[in-house]
Amino acid sequence: MSWVESEYAGELAVVSAWLAALLPWSISLTRSEGLSLVAVRFPVAVFRFLFGADVRIDPLVPVWAAPRLEQANASLQTAYYIWLAGAVAIAVAFAFSLLYYRREQLVLARLPLSPVRLMGGLLTVGGGCLLVAAIGVFRSTTGLTLPVGSLLVPLLGVTLLRSHAEPSDER
Repeated sequence: MSWVESEYAGELAVVSAWLAALLPWSISLTRSEGLSLVAVRFPVAVFRFLFGADVRIDPLVPVWAAPRLEQANASLQTAYYIWLAGAVAIAVAFAFSLLYYRREQLVLARLPLSPVRLMGGLLTVGGGCLLVAAIGVFRSTTGLTLPVGSLLVPLLGVTLLRSHAEPSDER
C-alpha cells in the first residue's frame, strides 16, 4: 500500500527534499552551573547560543567545521562526521529537486529510473545518517536532545521509495 497517489509523488519528492534541507535535524539544550547552551543543528550548519556567560562563541558553524569543535569528545566527533555524510546526501537531493522542479520533462526523459525513487533513496540515506548522528549526540552529551528532522527525513524517504511512481507513470 502506498501512502501517496502516484500523480502527486513528484511534488512530494520535491517538497520532501526542501523540508530535509530546511528542518533542523536535532535541537539540544545543555545546562550547567548557570550556563545554558542551545544547539540547533541543520543539515548544513549548527547555530549555537550560549546564555549566562560573557564568553564569545561562534554562533554559526558549518557542517564541515563542526567535527573540529569536538576533538576532546571522540564519540561526538564521530557523530558529526556521520552528520557530514548525511548532509552530503541531503544536499544532492536538494540540488536534484531543484533540477526536477525546473526541468521535469528533461529529467523524466533522461533518467533511466524513477526520480521519485531516486529522491527517496537519497533522503533515506541522508536521513538515516542524521538519525545515527542524533543518537550519537544523545549518547555523547548531557542535557536534552530532540531529534526533529532526523526522524522525519527517513520517513519521507521511505514514503517516496514505497510510492508507485514509475518513470512510465510520470511521463
